[in-house]
Amino acid sequence: MSSSGRNSGANSPLSFADKAAETIQKNFRGFKDRLKVREKAAFNIQQLIEYSEEQDHLNLNKFFLRWIKLIKHTDNEEINRYISSSIQDDFMKIGESDIKIESNYTGIHLSEEFNQDDFEKLVNSFRNEQILHTRYVIMILNRAIDYLKSLPNINEINCIEDPEPEDKDNEFKVNVVGDLHGQFIDLYTIFDLNGFPSKKNIYLFNGDFVDRGAQQCEVLLTLLYGLVFYGGKYNSFFLNRGNHEDYGCSVRFGFKEEVMTKYCLYSKLLMKKCAQVFVLLPLMSMVYQKNNKHQINRILVVHGGISKDTDLNLIMSLERSKFPSLDGIYSGSTEKERREKQQMQDLLWSDPQSSLGCTFNRQRHIAKQFGPDVTETILEKYGISLLIRSHECKVEGYEFHHNNKCITIFSASNYCGGINKGSICIIRPRQKLEIKQFIAPGSGELDKHRVELFEAKAIRGLKRLVYANRSNIREHFKKLDPKNTGYLCLSDWSMALTKAMGVEKIPWLRYRGKLVDFNPKKNLVKYETMFDNCDILYTFTTEHKDINEALARYKDTLVALFNLIDDNHSGTINLQEFANACKIIFLDQNEAISDEAIKSMIEAMDTNKDGKIDLAEFTQAFVIYT
Repeated sequence: MSSSGRNSGANSPLSFADKAAETIQKNFRGFKDRLKVREKAAFNIQQLIEYSEEQDHLNLNKFFLRWIKLIKHTDNEEINRYISSSIQDDFMKIGESDIKIESNYTGIHLSEEFNQDDFEKLVNSFRNEQILHTRYVIMILNRAIDYLKSLPNINEINCIEDPEPEDKDNEFKVNVVGDLHGQFIDLYTIFDLNGFPSKKNIYLFNGDFVDRGAQQCEVLLTLLYGLVFYGGKYNSFFLNRGNHEDYGCSVRFGFKEEVMTKYCLYSKLLMKKCAQVFVLLPLMSMVYQKNNKHQINRILVVHGGISKDTDLNLIMSLERSKFPSLDGIYSGSTEKERREKQQMQDLLWSDPQSSLGCTFNRQRHIAKQFGPDVTETILEKYGISLLIRSHECKVEGYEFHHNNKCITIFSASNYCGGINKGSICIIRPRQKLEIKQFIAPGSGELDKHRVELFEAKAIRGLKRLVYANRSNIREHFKKLDPKNTGYLCLSDWSMALTKAMGVEKIPWLRYRGKLVDFNPKKNLVKYETMFDNCDILYTFTTEHKDINEALARYKDTLVALFNLIDDNHSGTINLQEFANACKIIFLDQNEAISDEAIKSMIEAMDTNKDGKIDLAEFTQAFVIYT
């Protein structure tokens, strides 16, 4: 046989290698595709859990009312007064000069005059996980408060003409950054990839700087320093308020805890100053961009979104610092105040939807979901060409909505241990917008192990969420099991869960083996087994109907409420703290609450009779009296 004959044909080595390579590539693509499907499913679960956590937080006021039944009925206005009062006292007058720097302090030192070298030094020290001295923290917060007081409700940002056209080495651009949530590594990565701020390199950070991440203080302090220095000197650094720049949210989602851990002695002072910073942050920004036809585009950048009622004239004129917390339903002392708070809630909490119209945001239990028609109407009404918003984690770090007239930008990569990219949006004169994606160093690419870890975390959270909603889920199961057999076919089980939980994106069938006992031969699930081993922290034996479910749902909210009343962060509530809370709650009531009544109530909760209420006693009081 000739040489050519040996090397030709279906079984030749070259042909076999090609086919083997093709098979391997095909299998690898299939493997990666399956990983992507699992990633997306786990991502949807994680998003559902996040929305549920926010719903729990928004029920803080509602749950507070259950506790207050021990005394008398109250309302959300009184709770707002309580929060408001907690950020107003003489302690706020302490300045940085009143705090001495210890001789053993090894961190960086900052000049009283803000400058670029100190900004870069600050960023690098935080990158190396150093803790800034309290004196400098207070200095930054005080300077930021003074600067923020001078700012309007709507930032105006120029992206029309290059202020330094002779400088050809650096381009003129506006960088819109989405949620960071205390993930300093993402902020560092953005500066590393895109350059530090300058007269030509403008930054706009679109809210949610704090909560959930490991370096929330560092993210906030970096942004406030940048705001004062670059904003004051070059008008090239801007901040929008997010829904987590809120005193109530900061108690619930981790910022207060981090402040207490890192700055324990002065944590009360710092929290009160941060609360003042939050309420002074501008509500939105308008970027003016010259397009390639030499016309001016107006680009609206806001954290959450809009609604059919969005009124830019009202937003420009309202007093943004009036509301210390924007969560919950607010009746307001006047119709004007009610409208103002609703406008602010819509800006910070709303989400886009694919369907037409403007509806109550059932995912978050606050603000609105707005459709493409609402986006079209509001943009046309105010001569705006594009809406850029953040507020929602996206797998790719961004997402286009509403015929590309609305963009979501999310900048916290691998958010909360997840597997998403981060992104920023870059605006340049006479050019199309650029979406720049990134993953912070050390995160790694998508692989089976990371997906499995993320998936396991999501399923644990989903099981707890199922347990917390088990009464509603059982009702749907029972409707499909009238003979009370305890079993449902897979399709009925999945349909019941979808209806009970009110979400369409969870692939219940995919996770059946991890959620419920399943008999593949009979294609039946034993649905009560869904509520086994759900890792619930608080369970009590009680005759009160549904108290276990309430405690499962609101376990973190209880801790947040306890911390709110525990004003000196001692870990216990004393008589004076309890009395202060009660008297503020009863402000404006027809009958005053007496000191004797307050003392009697705290004695009833104080089961070990040490004169203080700890978290266990506080929780037990809920069980007994609600």
